[in-house]
Amino acid sequence: MKKVSRKVTGVVGALILATSLSLPVYAKDEAKSILFSGGLDKPGIYVFDPDTLKTKQITSGSSVDLSPDGDLITYINNDSVYMANSNGSEPVRLTNGKFPEFDSSPRWSPDGKKIVFARSDGNIYTVDAANRKVTRLTNAEDGVYHSSPDWSPDGEKIVFHSSDKNGYADLYMMNSDGSNITQITGKNEKNSSEYAPHFSSDGKYLLFEKSKEGETDIYVMNLATKQAQNITKNFDQPVSGSIWSEDGNKVLYTVNEEKGKEEESSRFYIMNKDGSNKTLLKLQVDFATPSEWQSLNPEKEDNFLNKVKNFLFE
Repeated sequence: MKKVSRKVTGVVGALILATSLSLPVYAKDEAKSILFSGGLDKPGIYVFDPDTLKTKQITSGSSVDLSPDGDLITYINNDSVYMANSNGSEPVRLTNGKFPEFDSSPRWSPDGKKIVFARSDGNIYTVDAANRKVTRLTNAEDGVYHSSPDWSPDGEKIVFHSSDKNGYADLYMMNSDGSNITQITGKNEKNSSEYAPHFSSDGKYLLFEKSKEGETDIYVMNLATKQAQNITKNFDQPVSGSIWSEDGNKVLYTVNEEKGKEEESSRFYIMNKDGSNKTLLKLQVDFATPSEWQSLNPEKEDNFLNKVKNFLFE
């Protein structure tokens, strides 16, 4: 799979990955719309109706994630973690990022009480949604940047990727309190990067991306055996992001295509978790800033957003 190499260099490179990979989430039925963030002219979080092909902005920001009960979203705005109603109303600032320090990749815990996120100092944090207490979970060495955290379905584990001083990223897992950090990829392979990990809904598999020698592919790892399968090995187009369907049987991903000499657009596809049966979604958007997706029930637009996953277009 041809693509620009994902070697990560320095704070900016690490946080490009950290704003992380919030990907198309598979809608459970065809009546549902999609919430995403992006846009060149007016960046923000939008609702896309697949029937009318119309979009509506609900708030500014990026890296959106939905609370487990569907009532709230968390997202990044003004370099900080925010929380709001699922229609974008009544935003509350939870952290106080101020450039050059900034936060990224917010993700709700399965119980809806905390939000895990990455910060530009290279560490992973949580913030309590009720009292706004921020807790640092990691102590990254200088030149090392942890990013793109994701909770296990039971809330006991957090997976993330970490870039080393040479600029390559590997996947790690830790307990939800920050203890027992364990490396799970890259031990026997150099000059490659694994990043943007996502737990399957049953907690048995990890979906992630791997970049080596200018090629990027999507992998699925069996956590019991630690065996990973390349599910885009035979694809002829560059992929830029991936996320599980709600049932864990399908994967949604992004293909960036050149429209002209200086233009690019993004198309979104669904495939089986073994890489078969690739299907194009209707939505095509300009290649732009980090874009997040989630499915939305248009009949109750203020609520019942399905689980949102984060991904980034590099």
